[in-house]
Amino acid sequence: MMAKRTQLYDAECGVGATFGEWFGWQLPARFADPSLEYHAVRADIGLIDLSYRGILDLRGKDSTRFLNGTVTSDIKSLKAGSGQYAAMLNIHGKLIADMRIYKVADGFWLDLHQELTPKVLQAINRHLIADQVEVRDRSADFLLLALQGPASVELLAQLGIRGVKDLEEYQHLETTIEGIPVWVIRASETGEEGFVLVTEAGAAVAVWKALLQAGYHDRLRPVGMEALNTLRVEAAVPWYGIDMDENDLLQEVGLEGRAASFSKGCYVGQETVVRIAHRGRVNRHLVGLVVGGGDVPEAGATLRYQGREVGRITSAVHSPALNRPIAMGYVRRERIAPGTILELKVSQGDTTAEIVPLPFYKRK
Repeated sequence: MMAKRTQLYDAECGVGATFGEWFGWQLPARFADPSLEYHAVRADIGLIDLSYRGILDLRGKDSTRFLNGTVTSDIKSLKAGSGQYAAMLNIHGKLIADMRIYKVADGFWLDLHQELTPKVLQAINRHLIADQVEVRDRSADFLLLALQGPASVELLAQLGIRGVKDLEEYQHLETTIEGIPVWVIRASETGEEGFVLVTEAGAAVAVWKALLQAGYHDRLRPVGMEALNTLRVEAAVPWYGIDMDENDLLQEVGLEGRAASFSKGCYVGQETVVRIAHRGRVNRHLVGLVVGGGDVPEAGATLRYQGREVGRITSAVHSPALNRPIAMGYVRRERIAPGTILELKVSQGDTTAEIVPLPFYKRK
């Protein structure tokens, strides 16, 4: 299947984008030097095309009760303008999707990878019986952008948008940019202060250009997926389809602290989550690894301890923050203690990978 083209394609070509395929989309891999884009986010501000994310819209008088029984987090107390990170599990406790849930005036928006919407819709429809809930895929109606970096608040203020500084994570407000309706959500994609902007798809180019124009004096750069991948690995943000999928349990990925409620009552997959919490362990964990030498290992590379296979790498990048290769990967629980040295093959031969606490980078 041919990758879908972002609606910003022509505008991004106009500022030098080189494209690649990510999550079934043709997206900017880079605009110039990815290291400059990386440093723009860490020091100033970056603008990122999130066309690969989409919106599912849930409405109806039973939507709160139904959704609360379908996802792992407690969303029944959310007020309009607030939000929550969550996961959706199958009956065996395996991950169908991770998502951000936003409470809007008369329903909910589910912000997730568009590739996952068929699976999520199938899971929702499987459990919809007599509930008065309407579910619509609004992904084609909207386009998501991200402003990431310490200057994000100042740029939004320059555009006349007030109140964003006081937003908590996943809280959001409705505003306009150049007269175009935009939803501004506080959400970090990179470990830096940042926001996700949701705009109508037909107006996305105008909003993108307005942000670029307003940000030139603040050293804003458009940021491609290569730099975003480095930023998110440093911040230990797992991506579905790369670091987790339907074969993984919530606690294996380490999402239970962010995504799971242990007091709200029943939801799909809860029995497995609670049983693991009471038993206190899973067989493997997603961990951080600092790699010896200068070569970045390939995804899928095998990790060994004294010659025996104990895990595999899911994501690896060269970290500007640590000035060396880093990786995330799954390792058996017997070998996950920080400081454990594992064996690893890279293109230049044998090297080591030391387990370290996540994240690799944390904003000061």
